[in-house]
Amino acid sequence: MPLISLIFVLPPDWKSPFAYIAFVLVITSIFIALRRRDLLNIKKKFQMQQDKVDAERKTAAELEEASRMHELDLMKIKFFTNVSHEFRTPLSLIISPVENLIKSNDKPEHQLQLLMIRRNGRRLLNLVNQLLDFRKVELGEMKLNLTTGDMVKFVEDACASFIDIAEQKHITFLFESEITALKISFDQEKIERVLFNLLSNSFKFTSSGGHVSVFLSLSKSEGDLADNRLLEIVIMDTGIGIPKEKQEKIFDSFFQDNLPESFLNHGSGIGLYISREFIKMHNGDIDVESEPGNGSCFTIRMPVRIVSEDCYPAEEIAAQKVSHDTPKLNDHTPYYDKKPLILIIDNNDDFRFYLKENLKDTFQIIESVNGKDGWRKTLALHPDLIVSDIIMPEMNGLDLCKKIRQDSRTAHIPIIFLTSLIAEEDQLVGSANGANDYIAKPFNFEILLSKINGLLLMQQTLKKTYQNQVDIETQDIERVSDDQKFLKDTLNCIEKNLTDPDFSVEQLSRQMLLSRVSLYKKLLRLTGKTPIECIRTIRLKRAVQLLKNSNLNIGNIAYEVGFNNPNYFSKVFKEEYGKLPSEYINEILELEKKHFL
Repeated sequence: MPLISLIFVLPPDWKSPFAYIAFVLVITSIFIALRRRDLLNIKKKFQMQQDKVDAERKTAAELEEASRMHELDLMKIKFFTNVSHEFRTPLSLIISPVENLIKSNDKPEHQLQLLMIRRNGRRLLNLVNQLLDFRKVELGEMKLNLTTGDMVKFVEDACASFIDIAEQKHITFLFESEITALKISFDQEKIERVLFNLLSNSFKFTSSGGHVSVFLSLSKSEGDLADNRLLEIVIMDTGIGIPKEKQEKIFDSFFQDNLPESFLNHGSGIGLYISREFIKMHNGDIDVESEPGNGSCFTIRMPVRIVSEDCYPAEEIAAQKVSHDTPKLNDHTPYYDKKPLILIIDNNDDFRFYLKENLKDTFQIIESVNGKDGWRKTLALHPDLIVSDIIMPEMNGLDLCKKIRQDSRTAHIPIIFLTSLIAEEDQLVGSANGANDYIAKPFNFEILLSKINGLLLMQQTLKKTYQNQVDIETQDIERVSDDQKFLKDTLNCIEKNLTDPDFSVEQLSRQMLLSRVSLYKKLLRLTGKTPIECIRTIRLKRAVQLLKNSNLNIGNIAYEVGFNNPNYFSKVFKEEYGKLPSEYINEILELEKKHFL
């Protein structure tokens, strides 16, 4: 019987149950890993998008907050600006009467007290102006107004304003200068504000028995020019001092440090900021060195170009200082046939009373409390001159001025704006609306009186000139309309100044006692030409006459009719007549030749 062998063939390892289980586990793990990676990528992308949205929201919120804070700052500045304007009228009623008392009072004991009142009134005015300056600095509207002056005397006079405070607080106050006099160009108003801020802080934070010192020196600058120097003004005190970490922050706007409770007045936080900006406008800088408890030292460094550097005896400087403190103005009041009638328009009763009391001896005075009432009295009484504020209820000064200039019955009346609005743009708006002059409060009464007399005398002279031209024989008198008379006067004025190449619309409007806007509108209405076109047309007509009737060459004729440049004269002549002056002369010669033949 044959043997039968059973052979069992085992499956390979990769076909074993364990292998299959392993395969399933590996595939499942790979799937889970891939899925997890995808989920992580999705989650990461979502998180990035979320972070981006959050960042955008945060940025938008910060921008909104910054915008809100900016609007709040603007509202603050506007509020303080308006308050500052309101302060200027009361300050006028303090400083101007004191100026009059100083001139009229010769008693030394009274003079000292009056000078102290004036110094402190001006100090308060500086504080008010500081708020207005901050607004201008923030808006980039601040400009330098350079004038030549003696810097040494200027700093000494600024220091003199703090002598009374030094005496009251028993503080030793010292001013020293290495040079006796220094004539340079600088903006006196801005440097005065800087010195005022620094000295005010020094006296504010220096206790009784302390020291405040001002030193002035001049050193050679690193520049190549020999007359370029570096001016240093050092203001030192023995006050409370400033911590090192806060010394740069004090020049930031609205920065206020935590001061001891004994110092009640912490200030506004804008004085040092404005001071640094003013010095930067002079290409200089301010820095500070200080230690808490040992005082502070502020140093102003300014590059200067010397106009004149002289040394004067101390007696002469003292004499100059006395004359500066008590100026004497000559009182030349013009003679009037009868008292001119002046209308004062202001909503402040005390201010109207002050003006009336000081003007009533020379002029007849009528008053109005607002522009609307002022307009009624202008129509009814026809004053010789109007002095008006701008900010008033019912009708402001600008609207009143515009109304007066647009009415032919009142257009000739001179108007002076006497207002607390001191910005250059406000003055330009006032002039554009027809004001003859613009004076900012607080003001010098002598300047106001001089401007009033100047405008009235100009009117009086004009009236006399016209009266001399009137023919007494009534049968020969012709009725001339106001417009014809205005045109005749305007043409005569231009003819009179025809040879002056610098004669401008501004001069024409001044001689016609009108604003540029009023003159422009009136000439445009009557002639269809602007004032500058009228001047040019009359010059060219006179040139045509000279080309016909004189032997002058074209260059001389150009100069004769007020053109500085013969080429420009030829260009303008061709624009007006369609041909050059030389071609015009040739045509005249040909016509004369034909007529002769």
